[in-house]
Amino acid sequence: MLGHDRVARTMLGAITLSSVGVGIHTLAMGQLLYGRTGSPAAFAFVLTLQGVAALCVLPVCGPLVDALDSKWVYALCGLGRAGTVALIVGVAALLPGTEAVPWIVAASALLAVFDNVERSALFKLTAHHVDQEHATRFNSLIGVAFQAGALSGMALLGLILTWGTAEQALMIDILMSLACALAVSRIRLTADEGNPPLSARLLTRAVTGTVGEWRRMLVRYRGDRTVFLMIVLCGGDFVFAQGLSTLVIPLTAEFHGGRGWYVAALEATFAVGMISASFLTRYLVSQRLLPVWLLGQAAAAALLAVSGTAAVHFLAFFLAGFANLNSLTWLLTSLQQHAAEGDKAKMASLRLLAIGLGTAALMPVVGQFSTASLGAGFWSVAATMALFAVGGAVVARGYRPRASGSGGSVLPEVRPAEPVAAG
Repeated sequence: MLGHDRVARTMLGAITLSSVGVGIHTLAMGQLLYGRTGSPAAFAFVLTLQGVAALCVLPVCGPLVDALDSKWVYALCGLGRAGTVALIVGVAALLPGTEAVPWIVAASALLAVFDNVERSALFKLTAHHVDQEHATRFNSLIGVAFQAGALSGMALLGLILTWGTAEQALMIDILMSLACALAVSRIRLTADEGNPPLSARLLTRAVTGTVGEWRRMLVRYRGDRTVFLMIVLCGGDFVFAQGLSTLVIPLTAEFHGGRGWYVAALEATFAVGMISASFLTRYLVSQRLLPVWLLGQAAAAALLAVSGTAAVHFLAFFLAGFANLNSLTWLLTSLQQHAAEGDKAKMASLRLLAIGLGTAALMPVVGQFSTASLGAGFWSVAATMALFAVGGAVVARGYRPRASGSGGSVLPEVRPAEPVAAG
């Protein structure tokens, strides 16, 4: 039972705490930038710049995290995130109107650095310290924990904005990041990650040896072309979610009178879709269904493009969350199991590089289409996910888990564990 895994329980609690702040942060930043610029393109540009920042840091991040203790890397990233959000709050409070926007955008790029290093550390920590019989279930519950926390954060944001400002709401994000860092730092890990003793020389070698580390890893996986396609597909789920976050505020402004609670309700419906899917991972998280879930996300975006009714909007957000969790969970678990020992963080970096590259390449397209019309913005998201679904069909037909003796660990086909009640 996953409930008996102490590390898994603690990490799910820490992720929930952190995601309360993320739920506040995403909508507060969107509200802050939309209120100061009057355009969804500003938030799309922030997401694009965060993708570029990820592309810059992740090549070094993988080898570095593989050489360090994943727990302490994760905790330190939480502290760095808290400091960066505090910088955004300070700039927004001191500079009026659009004067603060360039500084907020620059700080958001730094925020992406901490977030991506933290994800690499979580990938490595999960691979080494969570019972592999429960890995698929744990990965699906990461999405549930994130969405449950984000849902709480969005509800809290509605209360805060009733009496305060978006800048004040971001203070909760700071507190949640600090609480997450504290919780993770207190975990007692027993499994050996194989990390050498920490020293300045070790850090220098990890950074300067980046090219060699990547070359050796790519040589090991050069015959696994389908795995590289899976890494590319990881970007699709995140581009889709970011596209919805970018367009939900103008959607509410156009069809629902700009009422803030509608934004929170639609995002909450996305979360409910993910949570609902988590109860069915045994039946739905499978290789053959991957293209179905990617195509389901395309269908959700198409529904939002063609309809202006509230019922259809809520149905589309539920379908979006339901499909998003299933495809994300299968891809994440498969890559964790496929990576050889010593390559866990580098595999995570490849996955995050795909997410960053997809964000940097595709979010400007979404932003550009959304300036023409809201419907065009959603159609661009739908077309993007339809293209990813084609790649998903190739993976569903061609992927084979790494077998013993091929340079990695013995990896059985990904089969979800027995589901348990979330929380």
